[in-house]
Amino acid sequence: MILVADASALIALATCDSLALLDAIFGNVLVQDAVNAEVTESDKPQSARLRSYLQGKVRVVDMQRF
Repeated sequence: MILVADASALIALATCDSLALLDAIFGNVLVQDAVNAEVTESDKPQSARLRSYLQGKVRVVDMQRF
């Protein structure tokens, strides 16, 4: 199963050290490139932890198709 998470959920899970739950429950976790850019900005809470966790899980979404 694939989960595409939004920024708030990722930050909340990172804050309570629970990002691993996503992998345990959903197996394959992917996020949109825009979400990745938002949560990994250096001034955002948990950005370093999320940058590490999201490596290899980011996909480019072409919004022109929608």
